[in-house]
Amino acid sequence: MSETPLLFEKRDDGIAILTLNRPTKLNTLTASLFTALDEAVDRIAADPDIRVFMICGTARPDGRPCFSAGVDVSAYADDDGVTEAQGFDLTNKIDDLLKPSIAVIDGICTTGAGEIALACDFRLVGRGAQISDWHLKKLGTGLGAWGASTRWARECGVTNAKQMLLTGRVIDGDEAFRIGFAQAVFDSDALASGALEMASQIAGMNPKGIKLVLAHLDRIDDMSRDQALRWAQLSADWLDVKVGQAELKGKILG
Repeated sequence: MSETPLLFEKRDDGIAILTLNRPTKLNTLTASLFTALDEAVDRIAADPDIRVFMICGTARPDGRPCFSAGVDVSAYADDDGVTEAQGFDLTNKIDDLLKPSIAVIDGICTTGAGEIALACDFRLVGRGAQISDWHLKKLGTGLGAWGASTRWARECGVTNAKQMLLTGRVIDGDEAFRIGFAQAVFDSDALASGALEMASQIAGMNPKGIKLVLAHLDRIDDMSRDQALRWAQLSADWLDVKVGQAELKGKILG
């Protein structure tokens, strides 16, 4: 019997948990898994009872933690390889979603898996995590078809992005925290509870207010100071208006 590539848990406290579930394959990414992820993100977006969601990975069969070893190259032979469009569209969908997302990372997290993590609002990591980006090392280009170089630079700074991409180094949880990839680092046995605690704090906030804060902060680097201040000044008028992030940006910049 084949594995269910993605587990979806909707809790009663407003938290959803998505678990990459290919433990015998290091939770590597296939087209089938991406289709399931895409459908899950759409479900989260449409469900008002879900306030925040987490993405994590099933442990290996021997119990060692694992987020994901990136794209499953062998899946292309079975017509189940992730396409460039799938990866680009899904990471942008996660990035643009006005519901907070938390990547919960322990064990291996490399290349395409890192791009999924970087698309999330937060990354919480285990101290023994093994985080890397091997686009340049393995493929000869360090840009990443889903936006790797852009998100590494925006989240961790240009110099740290250069070091990650140009050297292919593997960093642990403490170093991930130091360079800004992670917002918190935990011992492995405390990671899940730490992530749930953060998710619970977010789930207890006003969801309309969360939507406005995310829409503002996700685009604040693209605005001038005056545009950002004007957005904040007008935002109270939109608390009861269901608009997308692009429309909010257009109201300010237009």
